Amino acid sequence: MAEASPIAPADLHAHLSQLSAALDAAQLGTWFWDPQADLLNLSPGCMRLLGRSPQQPLRQLSDYIELIVEEDRPSLIASLAGIDQQPGRELALKHRVQLADGTQRWLELSGQLLIQADGRPSLLGVLRDISQLQQREAEQAATQARYSALFQLNPGPMTLLRYSDGCIVDVNDQFCEVFGWSRQDCLGHTAMELELWVDTQQRDELRRRSRHLDKPVTLFAHFRRRDGQQLCGTLSARSIVIDGEPCLLCAFLDESHRVAAEHALRTSEEKFAKTFLTTPDTVVITDRANGRFIAVNPSFERQFGWSAAEAIGKTSLELGIWRDPQDRQRMIDALDADGRLEHLEAELCHRNGSTSTNLLYGAECEIDGRTCLALTLRDITLQRRQEQALRNSEQRLKLALDSAQLGTWDWDLKNLQFFASARCSALHGLPDEPFHADYRQFFVHLERDDQDYLRVQLDEMKRQPGQARQLHYRVRRPQGGHLHLESTATLYLDDQGEPRRITGVVADVTERTQRERQVAASEEKFVTLFNSSPDPICVSRIRDGQFIDLNPSFTQIFGWSLDDLRGRDAGSVPFWALASERQRLFEKLKTQQGLDNELAQYNTKDGDLLTCQVSSRFIRVDRQLCIVSTFRDVTDRESAERLLKYSEEKFAKAFHASPDAISISERSTGRFLEVNGGFCRLTGYQPEEVLGRTSLELNTWADAGQRQRLIEQLQREGHVHNLELQALTRDGRIMTVEVSAEPISIAGSDCLLLIARDVTAFKQAQAQIQHLAYHDPLTNLPNRTLLLDRLTQQIALLKRHHLRGALLYLDLDHFKHINDSLGHPVGDSVLKMVTARLESCVRMEDTVARLGGDEFVVLISGLEGKRTEATREARNVADKLRTLLAEPMLIEGHRLQITPSIGIAMLPDHGDNPADLLKRADIALYRAKDSGRNTVQVFQRTMQTVASERLRLESDLRLALPRNEFFLHFQPQVDSQSRRMVGAEVLLRWQHPTLGQQSPALFIQILEESGLILEVGSWVLRQACQQTQQLLEQGLVQREDFSISVNISPRQFRQADFVEQVMDCLESSRLPTSMLKLEITEGIVIQNLDDTIAKMNRLKKLGVSFAMDDFGTGYSSLTYLKRLPVDVLKIDQSFVRDSCIDQNDAEIIRAIVAMAQSLGLALVAEGVETPQQLALLEAQGCHVCQGYLFSKPVPLQEFCQLLQPACERIGA
Repeated sequence: MAEASPIAPADLHAHLSQLSAALDAAQLGTWFWDPQADLLNLSPGCMRLLGRSPQQPLRQLSDYIELIVEEDRPSLIASLAGIDQQPGRELALKHRVQLADGTQRWLELSGQLLIQADGRPSLLGVLRDISQLQQREAEQAATQARYSALFQLNPGPMTLLRYSDGCIVDVNDQFCEVFGWSRQDCLGHTAMELELWVDTQQRDELRRRSRHLDKPVTLFAHFRRRDGQQLCGTLSARSIVIDGEPCLLCAFLDESHRVAAEHALRTSEEKFAKTFLTTPDTVVITDRANGRFIAVNPSFERQFGWSAAEAIGKTSLELGIWRDPQDRQRMIDALDADGRLEHLEAELCHRNGSTSTNLLYGAECEIDGRTCLALTLRDITLQRRQEQALRNSEQRLKLALDSAQLGTWDWDLKNLQFFASARCSALHGLPDEPFHADYRQFFVHLERDDQDYLRVQLDEMKRQPGQARQLHYRVRRPQGGHLHLESTATLYLDDQGEPRRITGVVADVTERTQRERQVAASEEKFVTLFNSSPDPICVSRIRDGQFIDLNPSFTQIFGWSLDDLRGRDAGSVPFWALASERQRLFEKLKTQQGLDNELAQYNTKDGDLLTCQVSSRFIRVDRQLCIVSTFRDVTDRESAERLLKYSEEKFAKAFHASPDAISISERSTGRFLEVNGGFCRLTGYQPEEVLGRTSLELNTWADAGQRQRLIEQLQREGHVHNLELQALTRDGRIMTVEVSAEPISIAGSDCLLLIARDVTAFKQAQAQIQHLAYHDPLTNLPNRTLLLDRLTQQIALLKRHHLRGALLYLDLDHFKHINDSLGHPVGDSVLKMVTARLESCVRMEDTVARLGGDEFVVLISGLEGKRTEATREARNVADKLRTLLAEPMLIEGHRLQITPSIGIAMLPDHGDNPADLLKRADIALYRAKDSGRNTVQVFQRTMQTVASERLRLESDLRLALPRNEFFLHFQPQVDSQSRRMVGAEVLLRWQHPTLGQQSPALFIQILEESGLILEVGSWVLRQACQQTQQLLEQGLVQREDFSISVNISPRQFRQADFVEQVMDCLESSRLPTSMLKLEITEGIVIQNLDDTIAKMNRLKKLGVSFAMDDFGTGYSSLTYLKRLPVDVLKIDQSFVRDSCIDQNDAEIIRAIVAMAQSLGLALVAEGVETPQQLALLEAQGCHVCQGYLFSKPVPLQEFCQLLQPACERIGA
């Protein structure tokens, strides 16, 4: 700072005056102090700040200092000391002054040392009130102190981050302790630099979520300590502003131990659950108070037979688990005494009553506030049996060792200590007392080579642990000579698999060795027997399993020579078929010291499988323990025995499983030896009631002589097959049985195998089937088959006796109407009533038959006289039948009257075979129906011609459609008022290739009766739509005022898919639906009214209209008219034809017109041929007509010409 320049006093006072005035206005005070003169000058503003009156000025600095609070005085005095020696120094002294009212005020004394013109230093400055500023600073300091205390004293790690760059501004001590970083290491670094974040995406999420939020952000995060260990817990962060800088205050709650504990708890629970479910021990949890099961594991179900669903909620006493119920109280007492249950043994019971020995473990536990018992039950039944067996075995072993004079020894390989029994010590030349010392001291009396041999064997045992070894060595006797000892040694390993000890049993085999030497002396004999034996023999060494020798029979049967097997063991040669079988027999050999006739399978060198009986013994060859085995090939025998056993099993299964009654009895006495379940079911006897008794005693034959006849037939023919006999059941019921018998021999005794099957129901069913085959199931009358049979017999009989007969063929008139209107049950009742009437009207020797439907045949036989007389008598019978059948019948409330049409053929005049007679009677019946029904017609030869002609026409009609012989004619329908053609009726025509055009009256009925009308009618409908569409496309007709009428037969209308057929024709031809009008007859209506109405409504919704054809000619038209959705009534030509000369026809026309007008229906009159008829119709109000007056039916080309003038008129 530059040195202050001197100021003149006058100027100084002037400046002070101006400055004082400005500062007073700003509530600031000025002061001036001359240090050398100790002269103090305070402005009025200063005096106000000091709470003093200006009239009481302060003259010296000491006066001012007296106003200062005593604690602040030393610092002020120290600051002013020597100030006059520091020119340019600025002051800013904060202190408190005591006001007159006792309160304190913070003031700031600021100023600068100035040099006056005379060189004297002076201080000039400003005094201001900083009480509020000081208060704010104090509050801020307090806040800072609290923040610091909270920040540092927070039990969890806390850090303050600068938001802009993520640098750490501050951390608390807990942060340093938890994360391992010192405060100096953290400040100024980011969390990323310190690698605190395990997942940096969590850091990004924290910054994103806390950027614009004023509330704390919580995040579960993972962090990394300085040593790399990972922590996890809840991170809470909040945005704050410190010194205008956005910061992020973060607190971390370390939950690593909690998460680890929860994970450990979950793992523990999973382990407990798995252990609970999979442990082989039974685990249960019961209520301590009442003993009821809360949970049981699967082992409980297996051990005690109770399912969890059955056990839970019940007590062990209720389930009867305790063999002694007092054991449960003993368990509770043990728990009360020790707090736990350890090794408590108890006998427990299975559901089936069996018992087991168990060890119980358990303790109390709290589950949902209840005191429970967690118990584990370990089944030690097998262990206890094994322990008892072990004790018994040890006792037997000790007795055996003592009685066999065997010694035992045990060599501890870790400390080389050797233990031996007294007997073992005595055998080795030592005192007769137990030995316990170093093993080298035990074998001192062995020969040197035997010591070496023993050392090698024991070392080899340690290197190759496995099977027990037998050691043979000699011990020197004190009196001379040797003892031959045999020791069986076994190596035991420790838990690490290392050799731990070798134990053995030693026996004095001196005598046996001597005997073996004697045996060796006779080895030549053995070799002779060995080589000459017809059975295969082999010798193998136990030590390594290698083949040592085999005889020629072995090579001959198995194919291997000694050269093939020398030096090889059975495991390296595919000799044994099953390795497991080889091991099993070897174990048995070791246990029993021999095998006798054991069955096993072996492979030959060529791969064939042989079954042999093998016998084996231990032998010694050159002081080596070996096995000699003898084989006997029993393959063929085993195969035969196996087949025999299989056959016996099959017979036994077939015998007992057969549904037929099978018995085996003595042929001579009839005494039962065996019966199966089928026999018991058939007769009602139990096996114990039958065996040992005879059929006569049991009275199983309806005729006692039947068995004898069966025996005689058996003797004659050697067998009896499907012989029908009568048998008796235990309750006396007679049944028909089908018997088959074969002679057999059992244990040399002649026996009888008898198989019986109950065919009573079969016979009854057979009789029923036989009856049904020749009779009608509804009426029980003879059917066609039986009729033909009787007719054949009658023809022969009548010819032989020169008599005649008559065949009456009946058909019920309009019977189909009854079925269709009243239902088949009523129709069936009518047929039964007709049957009864027919049978009541004929003689016993006559036959009444039903051929099907409503067709009946009456065969009258024994007519005498000439043909005319017989015919007259047949007519009389037919009239009598017609009269009887025509009588009314009341069925289910319906009064019905049936009339028959009858055709008669005479026997044998009209045929000498049944087929011809039936055909000619049928022709006569057809003529009767054509004659108006309810009549009788006798066959004549001319009828045959008519029938043949009809059959020919039907055959030609079947070919007419494929040969395009059908075509359509159109007959106009004209509005007589406008003389316009408003429609046309389509009519079918047939051009026969040889007979020319045929009349519709001739072939339409044949089409109906043969069913051809379905195919032809569909063709007519399709052609009519297509040809009308052509007229529409040519402009000859208009869719608004022209319709084409197509006749629909009842059979065609009744088709299930009739509506779909019409829709298909309209769619394929593209003809507008409003132009199609379908003409139906009353025959359609009466078939099925509801179905008729449904189909008509479906088509009317499409735009198709309907006309009722031939209206007024049927008896039911008026009944159904009000329900039918028809649009047009057609007045039948039968009324129009005579309307001008027959007043009745005119009145009928007048009534039809009036009814149509009242119902809102249109009218079309058919058959208008004269102007008088037209005038009559017009007078009644019927203006649409068709008939020869306007045009006859014409082909399409002519019809187009008729339409042309109308088109021209329209065009004009």
